[in-house]
Amino acid sequence: MRRMQLQVLGPADFLKMPWKNGQGVTTELAVARQPGDDGFDWRISTATVANPGPFSVFAGIDRTLAIVRGGTLTLNVEGRPDVTLTTRTPPYAFGGELAVSSTPTLETEGVPIDDFNVMTRRAGWQHTLAQHHLGDEALTWTLPAGDDAVAFLYCAAGDVRVVFGDSQIVNLPAAHALRIDGETGELRCELRATTGAADVFLTSLSRR
Repeated sequence: MRRMQLQVLGPADFLKMPWKNGQGVTTELAVARQPGDDGFDWRISTATVANPGPFSVFAGIDRTLAIVRGGTLTLNVEGRPDVTLTTRTPPYAFGGELAVSSTPTLETEGVPIDDFNVMTRRAGWQHTLAQHHLGDEALTWTLPAGDDAVAFLYCAAGDVRVVFGDSQIVNLPAAHALRIDGETGELRCELRATTGAADVFLTSLSRR
């Protein structure tokens, strides 16, 4: 069993890159790299969407998408009814090999939508993604179990205090993340907004 490791990440740690199809820009927040065409076992990222267009194709990859800010995004996914995502709709999961196009409706003209994206290689990994608006009440987050499991908290707005059972505390400002590695067995932490309200994205990654 590995001991729990905490890593606070900020904008200086994130990597910007063009979309695989060249139609936009992705900011990579965390990744498990591997050789191959797509180059990862899993990846957590944000992206800006300003114009209608297709998504990149990622064969064998499970994807989940959520909206951070900036408007709404209507997805046309191969074989499914169209769906419109907002900051208040649940994250939307789909296969990376499906043909997908999107149409953004911008809140402010000229200011693109920011989305949050989690991808895992289906053959070996699985993930969950949840988004929460924190107010006065604390939120309890159960972390994934397993030596290779990873928990990842991204603070999109506001400030968040993360308290673990042993009273270890981590404070996260907006646009920062907390990566948690290496704990086997059930572990919980408490999340609380420290400036009135906060928006967080919670990702769990584990091997199949």
